[in-house]
Amino acid sequence: MQPIPFKMKGTDYAITIKVATYSEGNLAIKLYQENFGQLIFWDTLTTNLGGLRPKDCGFVNTKTTGKRFYAWIKRNGLGEPTGQIRSENGVDNVEYLFNSKKLKKLDPDGYTYYSRRLKGELGRQYERLYLALRRLANHVPHFHYTDYSGWRKLQGSDDTLPLWIEAEDPAHCLRYIFEQRGIMLRTTIINCEAQTVQHYIHRRKEDMATNLLSFYQGELPVYPPWSEDRRRQSDTRHENPLIQTFKETAEIRQQAGKKKKSQKRRT
Repeated sequence: MQPIPFKMKGTDYAITIKVATYSEGNLAIKLYQENFGQLIFWDTLTTNLGGLRPKDCGFVNTKTTGKRFYAWIKRNGLGEPTGQIRSENGVDNVEYLFNSKKLKKLDPDGYTYYSRRLKGELGRQYERLYLALRRLANHVPHFHYTDYSGWRKLQGSDDTLPLWIEAEDPAHCLRYIFEQRGIMLRTTIINCEAQTVQHYIHRRKEDMATNLLSFYQGELPVYPPWSEDRRRQSDTRHENPLIQTFKETAEIRQQAGKKKKSQKRRT
C-alpha cells in the first residue's frame, strides 16, 4: 500500500499506517516514515485514555499535530467522529470510528491481530453473561439490553467502566444493571412494579450469568438428553476409525520392536 501524504508546517511527510493494540485491547494506530528502506516511527494517530473502547474506535492524538489530524482523517476517508469528547489535562480528545476496511487494507496483519485481541478482551472476558443475555433476548418476549461497556462516561466524570450493561424485561417489569467497578462485580435488579432494588455482589464473572438465568428457569426451553439409541449410533460412527487407529499403532510398535531386536543381534 502506498504511503499517505501528510503536510505540516510546510513539510510533506509520506506516512505509513500500522495497526496495533494497547494493553486493554483498544485500537492503536501508529504512523511511520520510510527512511533508506526502513520504517521509522513518526507519531501515533490515537491515544489511550483508559477503559475499553468499542471496535474500531479510538481518541485522536492532538499533542504534536494539533487539529491537523482531523482534516487528514476526513480527507483520506479513514474515519468519522462518534460525537464523544473526553478532556485529559486540559485537552479535548475527540473519539473517531475508523474505517475498518481501510485499516485492513493498509495493514492486514496488524488489523487481524487487533480484531482478535479485542474480541478476546470484550467478548470472552464476559462471554457467559453475553450468551445469557442473547438467550433471554431470543426466548423472553421484549427482553432487550444495551451495552455501554468501555465508552459511556460516569455521571460527573470522564471515567468509563469495563462492564456496564443495562437490560430491560417489560413483561416482568424488571430492569437489570451489570457493572464492574474496580474488582467488584455487581448486578442490580430494579422491580418497577414493586419499586424495589436488589444488589448482588459476585466473586466470578460466570456467576453473573448463572444468577441471571436462575430467574428464568421455567421460561427457557429445555433440550432433552440423548436417548440410548442415539448414543449408540454416535458411538458406532467412531468405532471403526478408532479400531483402525489402534491396529495401525500396534503394527507400528511391532515393527519398531523387530528393528530393535535385529540391531541388537548385529551388534
